[in-house]
Amino acid sequence: MTNQYGIVGVGEPAAADSFHITSLVEKPKPTEAPSNLYINGRYILQPEIFEHLAKFQRGAGGEIQLTDAMIEVAKTQSFFGWRFHGHTFDCGSKTGFLAANIAYALRRPDISADVKREIGKLRRALRASLVTRVAGTNTDSHGAGSGASASSCRSRA
Repeated sequence: MTNQYGIVGVGEPAAADSFHITSLVEKPKPTEAPSNLYINGRYILQPEIFEHLAKFQRGAGGEIQLTDAMIEVAKTQSFFGWRFHGHTFDCGSKTGFLAANIAYALRRPDISADVKREIGKLRRALRASLVTRVAGTNTDSHGAGSGASASSCRSRA
């Protein structure tokens, strides 16, 4: 999955969980990635970054890559990385963006109970849908087959 993210080269340790970044590669092939540590989108950058961003053409994926400007700045300044221990979300994908929003909603005391209820409803509907697809038909109490739909499965749950 390195081809979906900016990947850093890991140098000498700098402090607890931090290290010198030796290289930055935007969306490399797995065989060309300097490590398996990706750029997570949290930066503290010097103002010079904007001078470099203004000069660049579109890069990987047709996007203006912040990583390209960071590579230029890294030629004259040190860059450091920090190993994050926790859960991250890829908000550049629709699924990751949705997962991040759900996780955020679950942490909010004012809406978490309602969100959990909705997730429960979706899980039950999904389970019923899977049962329908696996079984193919429902059988009534007399053993006669009848076509099952998601709504008929849901009403029996």
